[in-house]
Amino acid sequence: MYLKALKLHGFKSFADATTLRFEPGVTAVVGPNGCGKSNIADAIRWVLGEQSAKALRGGKMQDVIFEGVDTRKPAQLCEVSLLLTECEKQLGSDFHEIEITRRVHRDGQSEYFFNGQACRLKDIHRLFMDTGIGRTSYSIMAQGQIDQVLSSKPEERRAVFEEAAGITKYKSQRREALNKLALTDQNLARVSDVIGEVSRQIGSLRRQAAKAMRYKRLSHRLRHLSLAASGHQHGQLARTLGELEGRVTDLRSQAEARRSSLETQQGTLDDRKGQRARLNQRVQDAQQAVFDLRSQKEASENAASLAQIKRTGLEDRLTSSRDNLGELEMQLKEVTAQFDTGAQDKQLQLGLLGSSDAVFQQRNRELAIAEGELSKLEQELQQAKFQLLQFESTVARLRTDCSGYEVDQKTSVHRHDLVAQELEGVRSQQTTAAQTVTDLTAKVEAANAEKSRVNQEAATAQQAITDLTREFREAQRKLSDIDRQLAQRTARLKLLQQLQERWEGFGEGAKAVLQGRVDAALAGAKATPVMQGLDVKPEFGRAIEALLGSAAEAISVSDTDTAKRILAQLETEQLGSVVLRVTDCGRAPEAAANLPAGLVPALNALGATDPAHPAIGLLAECYLADDLGAFLEFWRANPSFAFLAVATPKGEVADRRGLVSGGHHSAKKQAHSIVQREIDLRETAKALVDEQKLHDEQKLQIEAVNGRLVAAEQTLEQRRADVLTATQLLASVQAEQRNAQRALEEVLSKLRRMEGELVAVEQARNEAHARWEKAQAGLTAAEASSTGQRDKIQKLETRLTEIRTDRDVKRDSLAQARLELAERRQKVEVLDRGLGEMEKRRQQLMELLLQRQHEIEAWTEQIAELARESETQRAQAGRVAETLVVAQEQVEKIRIELAEVEKEIVALEASQSGVRAEADAAQADLSTHEIKFAESRQRVQFLTEEATREFQIDLTTVDWKQMLWQADGEPEGMKELDLDEDEGAESVAVVAPAAGEGSPATAEGAEPVKRRRKAKGPRGEPTEADLAAMDSAKWDEIKPEIEALRQRLNGMGAVNLVAIEEYSDLKQRHDFLQTQCGDLTTAKADLLKAIDEINQTSQKQFEVTFEQIKKNFAYTFQTLFGGGRAALELVQTEDILESGIDIVAQPPGTKLKGISLLSGGQKTLTAVALLFALYMVKPSPFCLLDELDAPLDESNIGRFTELLKKFVNESQFIIITHNKRTVAAASAIYGVTMEERGVSKTLSMRFNQERGEAEVHNTTIAESVVAAKPVPAGA
Repeated sequence: MYLKALKLHGFKSFADATTLRFEPGVTAVVGPNGCGKSNIADAIRWVLGEQSAKALRGGKMQDVIFEGVDTRKPAQLCEVSLLLTECEKQLGSDFHEIEITRRVHRDGQSEYFFNGQACRLKDIHRLFMDTGIGRTSYSIMAQGQIDQVLSSKPEERRAVFEEAAGITKYKSQRREALNKLALTDQNLARVSDVIGEVSRQIGSLRRQAAKAMRYKRLSHRLRHLSLAASGHQHGQLARTLGELEGRVTDLRSQAEARRSSLETQQGTLDDRKGQRARLNQRVQDAQQAVFDLRSQKEASENAASLAQIKRTGLEDRLTSSRDNLGELEMQLKEVTAQFDTGAQDKQLQLGLLGSSDAVFQQRNRELAIAEGELSKLEQELQQAKFQLLQFESTVARLRTDCSGYEVDQKTSVHRHDLVAQELEGVRSQQTTAAQTVTDLTAKVEAANAEKSRVNQEAATAQQAITDLTREFREAQRKLSDIDRQLAQRTARLKLLQQLQERWEGFGEGAKAVLQGRVDAALAGAKATPVMQGLDVKPEFGRAIEALLGSAAEAISVSDTDTAKRILAQLETEQLGSVVLRVTDCGRAPEAAANLPAGLVPALNALGATDPAHPAIGLLAECYLADDLGAFLEFWRANPSFAFLAVATPKGEVADRRGLVSGGHHSAKKQAHSIVQREIDLRETAKALVDEQKLHDEQKLQIEAVNGRLVAAEQTLEQRRADVLTATQLLASVQAEQRNAQRALEEVLSKLRRMEGELVAVEQARNEAHARWEKAQAGLTAAEASSTGQRDKIQKLETRLTEIRTDRDVKRDSLAQARLELAERRQKVEVLDRGLGEMEKRRQQLMELLLQRQHEIEAWTEQIAELARESETQRAQAGRVAETLVVAQEQVEKIRIELAEVEKEIVALEASQSGVRAEADAAQADLSTHEIKFAESRQRVQFLTEEATREFQIDLTTVDWKQMLWQADGEPEGMKELDLDEDEGAESVAVVAPAAGEGSPATAEGAEPVKRRRKAKGPRGEPTEADLAAMDSAKWDEIKPEIEALRQRLNGMGAVNLVAIEEYSDLKQRHDFLQTQCGDLTTAKADLLKAIDEINQTSQKQFEVTFEQIKKNFAYTFQTLFGGGRAALELVQTEDILESGIDIVAQPPGTKLKGISLLSGGQKTLTAVALLFALYMVKPSPFCLLDELDAPLDESNIGRFTELLKKFVNESQFIIITHNKRTVAAASAIYGVTMEERGVSKTLSMRFNQERGEAEVHNTTIAESVVAAKPVPAGA
């Protein structure tokens, strides 16, 4: 990611719309003082969210708007846009190029935009968090602020380190978690108060709810007895559905058993895979041990070789010294002998002096060459160490990224689990709410049934409704059959149309042509399939398919040129092959005469088809035969019969080449053919029109019957107006039903929302995992590069040691040559001075002889010591070699064990494939039975409509025996309210009329009441004997009991049925609040756990990054100062995440104890060293430096620019400067000037490295607005 462009309009001195375009590398911004260079830096800080007008050198935020000059009016708003590109790595795959815009008006209104969409400042901060970009980040160094990081407090200084460590977002998350924790504590206290208040309100509703419950028990018995009588004839259908449902249940159990078996095998497979992973790890560890042993062996051998080399060198020097010693002795004798022959020796010594001088010059040149090579290697070693620091910084950064991605994955998994748990709770709520709606729907239907029964005067109207209902049901059944058939036809037609739209059955090349991917080759011409619009009679579909063959997917084009272009483009772009029908090619068909019986032209199989249709030419010389054998006999008798192909309705075909094909044709293959699809489309559309007409006619008939039925129901409702109690009950139950329905809809809405959230969390987890894998791969590569760089450094150091040894040898040789030369000169001088000087020379030779003897003794000792060292190292290498053989054998053993485990894994996977195949077959069987069950239930629905209208209940869910049995039990939901203790004795004999009621049915109903006493609490399931006894139920005795129950209900007076719902809601709210209290407690614990995890991750990342920055700072400081010492130290506190950071800097030759004692230039260099140390760990996409080099001298400017060039590949640099050497280091320049007083303009220039000159681009105001071609930074 890098800064591509900066757009300014009305910002400070940039009155006109100005665009500065940047390229990777170094861009310098130059210009006179006061021309507006620093306004560019202010614009970048401002668009990134700077809120302090003082930091922008203003009094209020409106001061950044152009204030106007003598010739220009003030601007009413200012706008700055920042365009960044190649952002996928830092910001995610959704962003390649982004534009951040900030706009402020004179009235103080401020706006932010992201890619043209309005956004919040918080969104921008969150987007650039931990990227090194921000108004206060280390990527922007404003004028005079470069040493601010040095002068700030240790606690404030750690902000830039946290940004480099990538833990800023974790601290933000921790703050949010702490805020949520405080909010959770508040909610917990509030919920506790509400629970206390609700507990006091529950008691007041308890008595009213108890009376309503007694009323419901009586209503429950009355309702169930009535439904038992009404549902007596419905048992057979219910049993049929029960058997089918049982079969489905068995199939599901079998599927579950197979799933359990598959899970067991999967567990075994996972164990084996885990074993394989452990063996792989052991192989890697063993291989690493082998590598380490090899390294140790090589190191020992190298050490032995080096000792041997040194020993050899010393032996050579010892031999030379001994020879020299003999020479000195001879010289001493010669001095004595030459006492008398001075003149002759003088000439001899002069010759020797010339040869010694030549030797001295030669050895001096060899020493210079060695020192030059040594200097070059030292520079190479220094560069290798810098690259190693870069690799180590990359490793630290990638480790930080991996830790961050691991935290993101854990957060996503944790969030996924929480959402999944909450989703399960909501689904449970949905089930409960749906059951409540079903129960209340049943209650509404029961209330309507009760109103029907108490209205004795509506018998005539009821009978009319029954007749009309029967007629309506029959009409509905017919309409349902038509609807089902219509739906099947519609689905079939839609499927065929979709296949036609997707061009199924056509080859890839044909699809490319029909989908418009080769429109360039068509050049405006039209390409249509030959089957399009071809009317084939259904009975000849197979015959036409056989005749056309591959030509069925042919495409008709107008001419051969178009066909050539299409084929060329298909071949060039590798889009597939295609069959083309060229209209202007081919010969005119010849009509055959005297065709035998049973043989007709193939065109007879077509309906009304345009004669110009392209398929006519394909079928013109083809024929249809009733029997292929008869045609073959005819052809044998008439070999001159001209034809292309002959086919039978069964799909058998013979062509004029003598090829005959036939046999069984797969129905599935036939259904997917292009010809059959065209036939099915046409026939299905015709059938759909006919069935739609029948549907409309049947619907009109139903509407007529329904109109009469509505009229009858209106008459019946008018006669029920006097049933006040039943009407009140119905209204109450309907209100409950509406409330329950609303609750169900809310739960469904929440369920859909949470399912969407679950999918989003899953996507976030997958993306975090992908990033983690990518970071892991990068980390492995970076560690490998770091290891390779260390090896390179080791080799360079070894080579450097060798060259230094060779240099020392050459220095000794040079010293020896210099000594010999001096001796020759001295001899000449001795001969010149006379015999007196000759005696002095003899003394000197004796001293030199003694010195050589001492040197020989010292070198002899060194040679012995090096011999011992060489033997020791060789012995060590031998021991390491033996250990290496054992380690390699261990690796081979582990690999054999790993191969066995691989075989077991392959066997288990093969077994799993068989189990999965069986499970798929069983699942298909289960799906078939479930479909049959659904169809049977659909048929039952029409049979229950009459009972639904009479009793307002769906009899498909009612068993009359169960109803009769449950009439003696408790109503549903009674136990949950826990009101039994308030009901008294009335719950025992609910149908016994009171003694003073005077009911005429008292005597008649006495015996049934004694037989059916209602027990307190829920009743168990009936036994087989109970169910068998119900087959002989005495309905004549049950009817008086029903009448007695009605009288009992009428005598209870007013009943507040709403009290039950209110009590239930209040109790449910109380339970809900208790659950919320527990959830809040759990959430509090989860938040505390999340805070701990964030702290641990932040601490780990900060420690790794801090240590790497500390190492980098020491290197960059020594590079910029040419020596010295620098370090970073943590201020000791209880929490490392809150500790401050101290900076220790001692330039070379000083003993300063504090950075406050540094000079201005030293502070700037120290701050620059820290900045580059941060960049080595986490480079910012771009860096803006405003006159950073102002306090530096020429020497330090050179060091700064040299170090800057090493970071150009990692970051983009924009430097505002006045220094020529800094400008020379840039690849592009922006000049800022003021042709018009108070209005800044820009002039751009780039360096052409090929021509060695600058290219000037005069950027006018109009060019800035239009933003023509950007000036690339660099050649």
